Amino acid sequence: MILVTGATGNVGSELVARLAAEGVPVRAMTRSPEKAAFPAGVEVVAGDFDKPETLPAALAGVDRVFVVPPGYGPEGPVQERTLVAAAREAGVKHLVKLSTSGVGFGATDPLTSGHRQGERVIQESGLEWTILRPGTFMVYLYGYADTIGKERTMYVTEGDPVSAMIHPRDIASVAAEVLTTTGHEGRSYTLTGGEALSPQRQGEIVGEALGQEVRVIERTRAETQAEFDRLGWGGPRLEALLELKRQSAAWDWRISDSVEKITGKPPRTLRDWVDENIRVFG
Repeated sequence: MILVTGATGNVGSELVARLAAEGVPVRAMTRSPEKAAFPAGVEVVAGDFDKPETLPAALAGVDRVFVVPPGYGPEGPVQERTLVAAAREAGVKHLVKLSTSGVGFGATDPLTSGHRQGERVIQESGLEWTILRPGTFMVYLYGYADTIGKERTMYVTEGDPVSAMIHPRDIASVAAEVLTTTGHEGRSYTLTGGEALSPQRQGEIVGEALGQEVRVIERTRAETQAEFDRLGWGGPRLEALLELKRQSAAWDWRISDSVEKITGKPPRTLRDWVDENIRVFG
């Protein structure tokens, strides 16, 4: 039995569907089972990293766990510590943690630093472990959907990185292989797409799919901050994201071959993702 935490998220939902389609026994953990929709055959269980009393039932009879913590605050990787304690008690054999590529490139922003500490908890758990470190998700483009739909314009931040963006389904495909085969224990994998794309090229790809030009306009970091503040999306998390983007310019363009090596298939392209999600761009 495989337990997928973060089962309603971008990667978790794809992973649950993939395992179910392959007939692998899978249990999906979510804080609100009544709101979740999963494929037939998926066992759904209520569970919350912040409520340790919910974890024993979620982990009962589980061999391997896909670990997706909900986030990191000043207190550090509390969720991983809580999960590891419950997993040891339940007899879990293997933990597969979803992390971020910046850990492997020495990033010091708050989001990456949280994942680095979380990785350490998993690696020191005494259980078998594997770390998956994806770069920028293609779903990041959802953030531009409103202005692309209304104005056919992407407002990007000055210095936004060239990015080897990855489709969440490719992360899930790697996770499925790691969770159902051996030989990945004690390994960390950086995961990317197969092409490094500038913000300008990303806009061109969306425009090509729409059949209309999408303009790409650069804002200063201060202008981006002011716009998000106006929308009520400011605060420490936004500051952390902007800092991650600033630092990631040093590595986000690097392409890894891990997806193809592990799954046997090349990564999906950004055009693949845009075509699948074209409705959000109006």
